[in-house]
Amino acid sequence: MTAAITAHVPAVSEPAFRRIRARDVAMALLLGLLSFLVYNANLRSITAADSYAARYLPFSIWQNHSLTLNPILTTVAQGRKPPATPENDGTAHWILKVGGDRYVSKFPIAVPVILSPFYLPAVIYLNHHGSDPLLFDKVARIMEKLCASSLAAVSVGLLYLLLRRRTDEGLAAILSLLYAFGTTTWVISSQALWMHGLAQLLIVATMLLLTGPSTALRVVLAGLLCGLIAANRQPDAILAAGLGIYGLWWSGRMRPLLVLSGMLPVALTLAYNLMIVGNVAGAYALHVRPGDFNHDIVGGIAGLLVSPTRGLFVFSPFLLFVPIFCRRVAAERSERGLTVAVGCAMIVQVAFYAMIDWRQGISWGPRWLTDMLPMLMWMLPPVVKTLSRNGRVAFGFASLLAISIQAIGAFWYTGAADIAIVSTHGPGRMRPAWDIQNAAFIAELSHPHVQADLIVDLRGNIDAVNVLPIAQGAGDEAGRQIEILGWALTNNHSPSDVAVLVDGQWGAATRELFARADVEKALGQASPAGWRVAIPIGQLTPGEHLLAVLVRATEGGEPRLLKQISFSLAPDNEALEHVTDLPSAARRARQMLASHQQAAGYWLTSYTSATRFEQPRQELNTYLNAIMLDVVSPVAEAAGASDMLAKARQFLAAQIEPSGLVRYHGRPDAPTIGTLGCAITPDSDDTALAWRVAPSEKKELLQPALATITQFRRPDGLYQTWLAPRDKYQCLDPGRDPNPADVGIQMHLLLFLEQADKAAARSLCEALSKKAGDDDIWVYYAGAPLMITLRLADLEKAGCSPRFPQARLRTEIPGQEIWLRVADQLRQVESQAGSYAAYQRTTELLTDIAAHDFSLMSDTPPLLYHNDLTATVKRFYWSQDFGYALWLRLYFENERMLSKLPCGSGGPDQKCGEK
Repeated sequence: MTAAITAHVPAVSEPAFRRIRARDVAMALLLGLLSFLVYNANLRSITAADSYAARYLPFSIWQNHSLTLNPILTTVAQGRKPPATPENDGTAHWILKVGGDRYVSKFPIAVPVILSPFYLPAVIYLNHHGSDPLLFDKVARIMEKLCASSLAAVSVGLLYLLLRRRTDEGLAAILSLLYAFGTTTWVISSQALWMHGLAQLLIVATMLLLTGPSTALRVVLAGLLCGLIAANRQPDAILAAGLGIYGLWWSGRMRPLLVLSGMLPVALTLAYNLMIVGNVAGAYALHVRPGDFNHDIVGGIAGLLVSPTRGLFVFSPFLLFVPIFCRRVAAERSERGLTVAVGCAMIVQVAFYAMIDWRQGISWGPRWLTDMLPMLMWMLPPVVKTLSRNGRVAFGFASLLAISIQAIGAFWYTGAADIAIVSTHGPGRMRPAWDIQNAAFIAELSHPHVQADLIVDLRGNIDAVNVLPIAQGAGDEAGRQIEILGWALTNNHSPSDVAVLVDGQWGAATRELFARADVEKALGQASPAGWRVAIPIGQLTPGEHLLAVLVRATEGGEPRLLKQISFSLAPDNEALEHVTDLPSAARRARQMLASHQQAAGYWLTSYTSATRFEQPRQELNTYLNAIMLDVVSPVAEAAGASDMLAKARQFLAAQIEPSGLVRYHGRPDAPTIGTLGCAITPDSDDTALAWRVAPSEKKELLQPALATITQFRRPDGLYQTWLAPRDKYQCLDPGRDPNPADVGIQMHLLLFLEQADKAAARSLCEALSKKAGDDDIWVYYAGAPLMITLRLADLEKAGCSPRFPQARLRTEIPGQEIWLRVADQLRQVESQAGSYAAYQRTTELLTDIAAHDFSLMSDTPPLLYHNDLTATVKRFYWSQDFGYALWLRLYFENERMLSKLPCGSGGPDQKCGEK
């Protein structure tokens, strides 16, 4: 008797839905593949700032093992300014600053965490190809599109399986295609890593579980997915609650399993909120503002459902058949429980969203209601099956209209149409959202469709940031403007436009690009790459500012961050004409050096085609960074430059190759090759400089380097420049002598050999002394004697004093005389014959250079060297940063000399032992 009763009372409730067959799985895979291909057919992403953190965070999870945005803050900010305080949004409003100087995403991070395993191949690829930020951004954008389209495509396939629970193959396939291409699943979920794509997938998967047998494994999975729905996007907790309530009936006596498994993702989310964000409700709660709420609930519901710019039934009109025929939806008893549960959940969620500013930011159509689309599609089969002939015609027309609208979004939408909707404030702020002219599927058709820009090789640089006067009458109160010069190429073609942001705010943009001969020569293409943008200073205050350059490959395409740097704006004050506060000038010089140093630790060198500092271009070379270390190191601690030099030394040491040699433009596999330099032949000069000031930890590399340099020693005892035979030259434009023994190179080699091989150093000193006046060794410094003058003092300390003709130590280039005076003064200050008169002369010289906030650096910075002037192309190399470095060296050496003067030898106010 007991057994008979047990046989008729199942342990759990099992709804009478159709079982899924292998044929159904095959069709689901086919629909998913078709959807994936269509989603990627536009070869572009349709993103917004909301998805930036999800785009980059999976890489940081792998590489930095962190859920905060700190390691990737610059990239996630995309040229905008992160918040300075927890209360301040900054201009990167998608980033929040929380306690302990942590930066977190404004949005929940379930999407990047769940997707991070799928990013492993991309992480391995980047680890293999280096850390170029432009390559990283390219890979991240591609991964975002692939992951987003995959999530949406899988949800299409699962929806087909779900619909097969209650209808035939044909109708299930038709409705699945409508879901794929007639709703915001296409333009929102499949195009970028919004939270909506994962939400749809989780909801479809949960409903698929709830419409099958309630085994223990299915119950655990259903509970886990319900919890993830809420963790992924907190407003979707309403939808999760509807599914969970039905699941409590469905799971029967296994309810505890459902509840416990659902608590796991919720508990992990709470742990993240408390430990990382610092608020149990998460980052959302920290960002709620009074203006976010809408007090017209009825108007909000209408706006969400039928407004021309955000209405669900406008963008997907076939869904209107669900509320019209709601009685038919609930007619089938076997599905009534789940239908009622999700129907109530959707009604509550719509009411909830109606209480908020329902304009939903810059996004395509009814974005907020995207998550409930699987539930709406679930309700359609009983409606469509019972439609009359005319009803089916109307449904077909509404479906075609929906697909057309979504296709416009996929190929035309840029977000520009939404600016009129979201930029209004005050009592009438919702009015533009009801203007049909603002509907994106109408407004966006005013321009051609957006060309593909998903896969873009972006290259370029910021060459110079100059503060210039504005012509009288231009109308700017400050009378000055910032001129930014640079170049950019996208897939070796001119970009659509270049925009500049200052402190994260819009500055200016240009579509005018001009030819850059240097870029054409380095990259072998002829598309105009140069750009110039001028921005009136306006209300910018003196001090440090952030400058970012964004580039778009195509009209209406996604902007890409080319580069961002810091620059310092000096006060426009005539009192700066004669700076007398040298300690302040020293702090200013150090500040400029710090702002110009790149993140990797190097400084860039400017070059021109003539002996005037006009229209300079920039490159990366090891030479400048070595002599910067050489010049500043003796006063690094006093100047507060130790950290800067440590970064530069680390960079320079990394340029020593396995052969022990160094190249002028650095390692041939560096990310800057092709943009800031080329894979040039190794040379003796830069090898000697690097080993002297930043030797490699691999000491065994020194002897091979010395052996190679020795192979290129001439019979007269001097050393040639290039460490390769002529037929192996790379990226060289040799002059009359293809491998000269330049005077400056001999001096650098001598200082290096003094450390590594003293006998060779003495031999080189004798050879250099014999050749000191010969024309054939004056190649790279014939018109730039500054470095020779500086190195003479170093050679004298090493016991070598070659006598160069005085005519060789003078310059005919205007503006360079003052730098030769600096070299002479430094030599005197460092000698043992110091005096207070010498201190005063040096102070006057330092003051002259610091006048007008070091304006001399912008007009005539130090000319360091030039190429072989008998070569095809002439180049002259300058460095403002070296000018600041040399000024700091002279200033602190001068102060040190004063402190060592005998008591009573100073000025009238000097006390014994005082500086």
